[in-house]
Amino acid sequence: MECGQIVRFLHLGEDTAALLGLTFALIAVVLSIVTGNPVYDGMGSIAIGALLIIISFFLAVKVKSLLIGQSSDDQTCLEIRQVLESRPEIDRILNLITLQLGPQIMVAVKARMKEVSGIEQLAEGINTCEAELKKKNSELRWVFFEPDIKE
Repeated sequence: MECGQIVRFLHLGEDTAALLGLTFALIAVVLSIVTGNPVYDGMGSIAIGALLIIISFFLAVKVKSLLIGQSSDDQTCLEIRQVLESRPEIDRILNLITLQLGPQIMVAVKARMKEVSGIEQLAEGINTCEAELKKKNSELRWVFFEPDIKE
């Protein structure tokens, strides 16, 4: 599930829980008034508390991935890989790791670079690759690039 979809799903869950809580309160108050028995009001409060506990556990599970981070979806990883493989500066991608942090993405790349004459040319090639990645995907916030010569 994409980050935006998760956030919309969480908003829907929160709104549904709020409406259920209001419904429980209305039923409890109406029953207390109609019957004259205040026990229904207490039962309504307990039901609302149980609902809040259930919803909080559900939200905690869903929000955990947004707080701690998770790998980006397969399509995004594939697009990043395709952009990097199309670059003339890169000979071969050795490792590619993505981390989705809310709406932002962090990418770590380890790649075998094409032969260059000096360190300045290597740094320029890496900077060009990073700029191209960020141009193709506006959600990319951080790109860490490690050039290597071994697998």
